[in-house]
Order: sequence, then C-alpha cells, then structure tokens
Amino acid sequence: MMICLLLMISACCRKVESFTTTSSRAKISSSFDKAGCFNSVFDINEDYGQVSAACVDRRKLLISSLHAPFIAASVPFASAANLPQSTGADLSKTGTIDTLFPIVAMKISVESINSQLVPKSGKLIPDECKSILKALQQNVPREENDFKRIFDSYSTPVSYKQKFLDQNAFLVYYTKGFDGPGRPNIEDDAENNIQTQQYGFRNEAWSAMDDLYVELEYGQRSSDSDAGELAALVQKVMLALDAYLSLAPAADVEQASANLLRR
Repeated sequence: MMICLLLMISACCRKVESFTTTSSRAKISSSFDKAGCFNSVFDINEDYGQVSAACVDRRKLLISSLHAPFIAASVPFASAANLPQSTGADLSKTGTIDTLFPIVAMKISVESINSQLVPKSGKLIPDECKSILKALQQNVPREENDFKRIFDSYSTPVSYKQKFLDQNAFLVYYTKGFDGPGRPNIEDDAENNIQTQQYGFRNEAWSAMDDLYVELEYGQRSSDSDAGELAALVQKVMLALDAYLSLAPAADVEQASANLLRR
C-alpha cells in the first residue's frame, strides 16, 4: 500500500515538472487528492516548468513520514521469559538431600551474619563489613548464575507439560485450560505449581542477596554502612530462603541441617 502511494506521488510530480505554460504564473491543483493525501497547490515557473521548493519540501516530508512505519516494524518486540533460563545445573539429583544441603548452608550462614548484626547499631567500620563479606562468600556465590544454579540443582525441573503450556499460552488462555469433557483443567498441576513457586522464591532470594552484597562491598570501602540497614537486608534474604525451604520436605531440611552441623 505504501509502495503504491510512493509510486503515485513520484508519477504525479513528474507530470507537474513536465508541464509548461505561456502565462506568467500557473496554479495547478495537486492530483494527490485522488491518492487520499493532502491538498496542495503547485507553483510552476514559466521559464523552467519546475516545481517550487514548497512542493519539494512537502514531498520529502510525506516520504519521510511513510518511512517511519518501516523503521518501527524493523524493531523486534520484547518478550517475557515465562520459563526459567538454564543455569547449567545438574538435574540428575533434583529433590535430594545432597542438592538441598548447599541451600541450607546458605541459610545458616545468613543466620550467623544476622546474629552478628543484631547487637550492633550505628555505622560499621570497613573491617567489619569485610569480615562479614568474607564469611558470606564461603557458602553464597556472588555471581547470579552460580547462585541460581545451586537452587536449580534441587528444584523441580521444568516439565514437558509446562513447556507445552508456555508455547501454547494463547490457546490455553482462551480455552481457559479446557482439556476435554470430564478431564481436569490442563493448568491444574501440583508439580507445576511447586516449580513456579520455587522459581519465584529463588529469584527473590537472589535479589535480596545481591542487595546485601552490594551494601557490604560498599561498606568495606567506606565507613558509611549502617548496621540497621544491613540487618534489614539480611532479614529479606532469610525470608526468601525460608519461603523456598518451606516447599521442601521438613525432614529433608532437618537432615541437611544435621549433616551440616556434623561437618
């Protein structure tokens, strides 16, 4: 449609440019009206039969405006990631005490830091932040992918059903999960719900932990890190870890904690 319009504009302008007249000035109504465009009047120079600068400017303006949709169409649309991206985790031992162990170790490390901060008030000196940071790094990775990989090694993996639901989200939405007469809603799945919650709590734990790391890294370079603010960040991490571990069997969490204390 836009290409045809440009061709019509070009043909119309060539027609005007070739027009000559014996009168001193001639005014010609633009044939752009036939193309559904704006009205304009072209001034024709008697000697050269050339279109005035006003016509040229209007033509350039119209062509430039028509280019805009092509430019906008070339920009890719952003899309949300409904399923967790792979972190390279080993999924051969998901749901076991072995893979739960490092998550419990994180929790105990954070609880230890919390006990150090509770009696403190005011500003912390850089050496205190450095000491806390060193203790935290023993069980808690600083890099996001490494942190999330520990959780993904234990979490319920993404199932084929979840992949199907994600790839056919439009259909599932408009059918409201209908899977046939007498069959349960396709979205009703306890395993999928657990995986979704684990994914969410994992992300919350990382977000809170990253904030804590940033504050400690800042504190070890200055004397402006407040003990109360650090304690609040530690509490956020603990809440996220507790929420994640609440999805695991309580007996497994206790066993992992006992194994850790025996080390």
